[in-house]
This record gives sequence, C-alpha cells and structure tokens, in this order.
Amino acid sequence: MKYLKMLSLAAVAAAALMAFAGAGTATADEICTTAANAENMCPAGKLIEKVEASLVGSAKLEDTVNNTLDTCTTGSVTITAMTAANGNKTGSADVTGESTKADITWGTAATPCLFTTDTVIGGIIHGSHAPGGGTTITATSVEVTVNTLGSCTYGVGAGLDLGSIAQGGNTLVINKVVNKTAGGFLCPETAKWNATYKLTNHSAAFYITN
Repeated sequence: MKYLKMLSLAAVAAAALMAFAGAGTATADEICTTAANAENMCPAGKLIEKVEASLVGSAKLEDTVNNTLDTCTTGSVTITAMTAANGNKTGSADVTGESTKADITWGTAATPCLFTTDTVIGGIIHGSHAPGGGTTITATSVEVTVNTLGSCTYGVGAGLDLGSIAQGGNTLVINKVVNKTAGGFLCPETAKWNATYKLTNHSAAFYITN
C-alpha cells in the first residue's frame, strides 16, 4: 500500500510553520523591527529573515477511521524571502514567505519515516493575524509523496489553513484533511495530517506593537 506522510509547514513549517503573532509587546524575537525605531514593525514590502521549525514528536498520516498510514519522527521546514504586506502599528502583520521542496524535509538516514517520504512541490506559507491574537498559518501548493509499493501524493491545494500559533507562542499544531493529487486506487482520496512543529531559530512568535 502506498501512503504519504505529510509536509510544514510548513512548513509547512512550520510549518510550515512560520510564526508571526498579532498585537503585543515588543521582544528581541521581532523579525520585522527596524533598527531605527523598535516600534516601527513590519513595514510594507520589507524583506525579513528566514524562519525555521522542526517536527515535535511524530507526524502521522491517517485514514478516515484513524488508522495510521505513515509516520515520521523527524522533519523540518524553512521559510525564506518573507515580506510584510501591511505594517506599522496596525495590530496585525500579514507575512508571506516561500518554502522550496528542499526546505520541507521528512526523516533522516538515522530516523527514516515509515515509508520514503518526499516533498515534490514547494509552496507559499502565509501568516495572518488571528482573531484574539496570534497568527493563522496558511500553506499553498505544497505536495508530498510517500513511496511504498507505488506512490501516493497529497497536497494542500490553493490554500489550506493549518492552524494558529498563539501570541507569544512558538508551536503550531496541525490536524487537517489533505487531498490526493496523484496515485492509484489504493491511495485514499483524503487523509488526515497530524503534526506539531516548533520554532528553532526564535524563542517566541513575532509580535507587532499596538
């Protein structure tokens, strides 16, 4: 049987997997702060540094009755070329970045996934202000294949809401349904992706000021 162990990220990632929080108090982890003015957060069009996140525990792909189809215990998401779409003191900062297929990894030689799992198409990771604070993470276009007797490919489509990172937090918990984009009749048409990602290059999600 052929089944896939899903992405990040987030990538995504972390996710993606990227963390961009809503209104809050400025911290050293703000990636959008200018040197001249610590309260001038995420000016529109500003290029900001990368975000990195790693899998916590295990990521699983499950069928519709919660049977585990594939598992990975290691994985990471890197998001780069991020720009802020809106900015100063608005109470929110929409941030968009890119993860190539090489930026979303599954397993290692020492800790492989249950099946060989590969990101075959990278995509866009978007962070937007979540109601009540925090950041909602959305992934677009990412597709991942797991290889067994054959292969099954699943993707996030034109935009899948992966969940939210709490204001000041650094963890994204994903529990989402993904759709098959390629594979034979043994591949379920939909599967459930369960994974948790934690930031590794920042201690907390990124604030902007009121």
